[in-house]
Amino acid sequence: IHRKIFQDGYLGGAAEKSLWKTGNVWNEDDINEAVAQVKAKTLIGTYKLDETNAVAESLYQVDMKGKSVLVIGSSHPWIEAICLFHGAAKVTTLEYGEIISNHPQIQTETPSTIRKKYQDGTLEMFDGIVTHSSVEHSGLGRYGDALNPWGDILAIARGWCITKPKAFLWIGVPTGQDKVFYNWHRIY
Repeated sequence: IHRKIFQDGYLGGAAEKSLWKTGNVWNEDDINEAVAQVKAKTLIGTYKLDETNAVAESLYQVDMKGKSVLVIGSSHPWIEAICLFHGAAKVTTLEYGEIISNHPQIQTETPSTIRKKYQDGTLEMFDGIVTHSSVEHSGLGRYGDALNPWGDILAIARGWCITKPKAFLWIGVPTGQDKVFYNWHRIY
């Protein structure tokens, strides 16, 4: 295996901490600025301006006003900013790496912390889930998760288990000819 592919495929043994300007710490002022940028259509998310604006526009179809939203997979809070822009009362981010949020409307969890809360009955059920470019990685081991060929299906099923009846799911994944591209991602 080419060394570059190996290092990138396993993130060089480290979690992604360079996507957000303050690493794995999300500050309230920075998030509020990102929400203002969503409104102005100037927020550059992980996948550039056009995709960020397309996601923000498509999420007008989802009623988030006053609701609790679970974001599956995010090391850069652009999806969270879009959810807050659309009126979410609370956003909980589920991410493999630990993130510290200093924003009063954003809480962060890792798989182990959310699992513990679920098992001891203290996990709040969510009104809906938003995930973009995340579940296609699940089960491939790139982010330190266990290898599992059904990891993407399990991620969605686990999300369903912690949502309220009639919850919404907004999902963005790469589409095209079905395949698994190394341990980077799946295409559907």
